[in-house]
Amino acid sequence: KLKGLLGRPAATIEDYSYTPANKNSGISWDEPTFRDYIKAPQAKIPSTKMVFPGLKSEQEIDDILAFLKQFDADGKKK
Repeated sequence: KLKGLLGRPAATIEDYSYTPANKNSGISWDEPTFRDYIKAPQAKIPSTKMVFPGLKSEQEIDDILAFLKQFDADGKKK
């Protein structure tokens, strides 16, 4: 589900049960937004069901973003 994330509005994958917090967040996933979110999901989208304490390592965040950037909006490898 993360393939094609960058550039996509939050909570728009069909057949996934998103919280109202995600659906109403108004977020579109770009690099700065993702960086903020992955550091502290509950702070970026209060009441999200994402139970994850966040990443503190900039290198780990860079690595995840490098992975995500391999895919186009349809989730196909560029």
